[in-house]
Amino acid sequence: MYKIYLKKMSSKELINLVKKEYNINSDIIYNKYGKPYFKDNKYYFNISNKDEYTCLVISDKEIGIDLERITYRDKVIKRICNSKEIELVNNDIEFTIMWTKKESFVKYLGIGLEYGLENVNTLDKKFKLYKFNDYILCIYMGD
Repeated sequence: MYKIYLKKMSSKELINLVKKEYNINSDIIYNKYGKPYFKDNKYYFNISNKDEYTCLVISDKEIGIDLERITYRDKVIKRICNSKEIELVNNDIEFTIMWTKKESFVKYLGIGLEYGLENVNTLDKKFKLYKFNDYILCIYMGD
């Protein structure tokens, strides 16, 4: 079970909206890497911001999300992708999909970029991908 919220509002406003909808009275706490959690609550959430959009996903289990504008960064590919992933990246959409997969996975782990995007093999994991306008949204919920 998960629900996605995508709004043109601040993170704080969106978190408050979700807390109200789910009747969550818990404060937000953060792990040592900055991943947010509802204290003393059964729901997990993750949040991502890009441009004027804020995206939040809430779930009954650990979850990670990333939202990115479709773009292509040739110099970045060789630093974050293994050779098989590099073969799959031929355009801006494929690059953005690869990037959001890697980011959503490390956000799921709760350790962020410290894990190293190059260490995330996106080919052996299951992701939920969504496209809207010029953006890719990716969710990772575990295998």
